Amino acid sequence: MTLVELKKSIHQKVDNLDDRELLELINQLAYKKDEVFVIPEFMKEGIRQGRQDIQNGDFFTMEDFEKKHEKWLKG
Repeated sequence: MTLVELKKSIHQKVDNLDDRELLELINQLAYKKDEVFVIPEFMKEGIRQGRQDIQNGDFFTMEDFEKKHEKWLKG
């Protein structure tokens, strides 16, 4: 699909929408690409701790998790 075709397709879909919430979400997405997400301080500490845990080898993989909780995952 070319860029022109993609634009036309999106335009047609938006023209046919009656869902206000979805239209507002599309509007937000269309205008937020230049905004920068600022990580709050309380989140930064968690990120720091997570990085430290990884450096210390204090983590487990998704495979480890799945093996440990296999009976619940098969549910």
